[in-house]
Amino acid sequence: MNILLFTHISDIDGMGNIILAKLAFPKVTYELCETYTLQAKLKDYVETKKIYDYDYIFITDIWLEEPMLSNIYNDSKLKNKIWLFDHHESAIKGGFKKYDFTKIEIENSLGRTSGTSLFYEYLVEQKFLKPNKAIAKFVELTRRYDTWEWKNKYNDEEAHELSLLFDSLGIEGYLKIMLTKLQNDDVFAFNDVEKMLIEKEKKQILNTCQNLASQIIYRSWHDLKIGIVFINYAIRNDFAEYLRQEKANIDIIMEIAMEKKIISLRNVNPNVKVIHLAEALGGKGHDYAAGAPISSQVKEKIIDLLLKELGNESFND
Repeated sequence: MNILLFTHISDIDGMGNIILAKLAFPKVTYELCETYTLQAKLKDYVETKKIYDYDYIFITDIWLEEPMLSNIYNDSKLKNKIWLFDHHESAIKGGFKKYDFTKIEIENSLGRTSGTSLFYEYLVEQKFLKPNKAIAKFVELTRRYDTWEWKNKYNDEEAHELSLLFDSLGIEGYLKIMLTKLQNDDVFAFNDVEKMLIEKEKKQILNTCQNLASQIIYRSWHDLKIGIVFINYAIRNDFAEYLRQEKANIDIIMEIAMEKKIISLRNVNPNVKVIHLAEALGGKGHDYAAGAPISSQVKEKIIDLLLKELGNESFND
């Protein structure tokens, strides 16, 4: 069976789907995407006809939009091959749940869902994957971290440590170690080397967060206090949590990651939703964690501002 998987590039929820697919199927091709790049990548597969070579196409932790959804629905071959699993409020608001091949669910009996938890339920129900305690724990830790229930509901540091291990190892290292662990172990636990990497990552993140806190630019938007900072994308969630713990006097932290061309938005004030600000910037996501692409228009404005700073001064010898 030949599998094609499109999944989120940014975090352990996206990675969890790759791991589950590789545990379930012998041949898996995967494409790492942001929501903003998925449409173009899938369109390329369709236009070149490559997509018809696969028995199943899974889309996890990111959502499709129109007109691609309608195109799939009207393609008799494709709509029976594609399955989409997502858990973002923006996908519900967009009306993308109405198609038979989309499962978009924010919450179920376990709590708030993640892409990995929804995909896992499907694979087990369809008997593509035989569950065991180690895989089930890995999925639950991933779900708890991605939904932030690790902090808000369970105070489960192990879920946080799984994400820290991903930050330490990077994509390929994380996939390799998790696949080996889940294929060979009956119990999911971190070994001594992994624990050492996690502790090292914790110290580095704390130092980085302390430095970033001094670099915040403060602005107001309507009646909200917004902190703005240029940041490495990988640390976006940890920095937001650091600000919450420090009781920073802001409602929202806007984290600009130039290397990813993404603006991440996280609430610091638990009573404030960030989704509206994300949508105003052309983005989407959850009520309390969302993001937006740095558009070409914004980049042009930044360049214009930099050139304006230079003025008319000549630097020729």
